Amino acid sequence: MEEVYQIPMQSATIGKLAEALSTFQGSIKQPKLNKSVTVKTNVGGSYKFQYADLGACMSAAAPELQKNGLAVIQTIQGQVLVTTLMHKSGEFVNSMLPLNQGTLHSTAFQQIGSMITYLKRYAYCAILGIVADDDDDANAACGNSVQYNQNGQAAQTQQKTGFTGAQLKKALEVMATKQKADELRAFWTQSFEKYPELQQNKQFNDALFQQASRIACSELSVCKNEDDITLLIDRWNEIWSAVIAENTPFANAVITKRQSLQK
Repeated sequence: MEEVYQIPMQSATIGKLAEALSTFQGSIKQPKLNKSVTVKTNVGGSYKFQYADLGACMSAAAPELQKNGLAVIQTIQGQVLVTTLMHKSGEFVNSMLPLNQGTLHSTAFQQIGSMITYLKRYAYCAILGIVADDDDDANAACGNSVQYNQNGQAAQTQQKTGFTGAQLKKALEVMATKQKADELRAFWTQSFEKYPELQQNKQFNDALFQQASRIACSELSVCKNEDDITLLIDRWNEIWSAVIAENTPFANAVITKRQSLQK
């Protein structure tokens, strides 16, 4: 039987990477929303939104990535898009997104390209905490009719809830400054109380989970023995049990940490 290589979620330690990422997130200027899109939905009607394309996101991030000894590499391995955030120390964190099977086996190459470009931008921004849009732009991969406005001028976004794109952008920026578990928990508690619809916002919750995972992994990196690890797991079980669930970045980091302690 052919051996299947398992992609590690992160390096044995990520303390230096976490520190560099924190500095990066505090200094980066969010990319300008340089594209405007009109979407005609499958069920009728239309709406408009703005977003920063992948090039704009990379251009905005590149100077601060270099200053902080960070780099991002994206590869397609089998049917998975792997986004790797690396630090000059050798520490790394991987993020993986499965590619849609139906689209991959399609002969509509523009559809394939649309999906991969969108996922690359989404994963790139998610791993760095970059805000790149008011809404998602995967509409071509979803069968919607998309009209790109070449002048890139500002467009109004039709909001499905009372929480605007500008408010979401600000919330994600504030979230990135929370580097302690208690601070992050207080932030999301206040956010959900003020804007209940955020509990259904995928972009907000994905970013929240990644930030919580970074904090948990950073705390794990300084654990000196099994007792420290157990206390940390118990603590996060009270804060947000999903962060320490099986196959999460934290759970995989615990396995690696325990192996290193046994050596």
